[in-house]
Amino acid sequence: MTAVKNPPGMPFFVKPLPRLVAGQVEKAFLARNIQSHLEFLEDQLRSSPNGGAYLCGTELTAADIMMSFPVIAMSGRLEEQLDKFPLLKGYADRLEKEEGYIR
Repeated sequence: MTAVKNPPGMPFFVKPLPRLVAGQVEKAFLARNIQSHLEFLEDQLRSSPNGGAYLCGTELTAADIMMSFPVIAMSGRLEEQLDKFPLLKGYADRLEKEEGYIR
């Protein structure tokens, strides 16, 4: 998309058009990907072993620690969308309340 946004040799007065088109394509693609990632994480939490509150079961694991940054960052930016994903929202809240995260 970078090549589409900044094509070489394009006249100055036309340059906003490819940027606009590329921006809309990126926006549509990103929204679809985010939705599928949220659905995937919700399903992973739903199928957690022993009905656990974490990805791999009832206790915090390295997988949860690795996922903590993207999940917490996402929860702050996509609050409205998280209403559709209650397990993921609860997971993000639990991660933020972990002692190690607070420290």
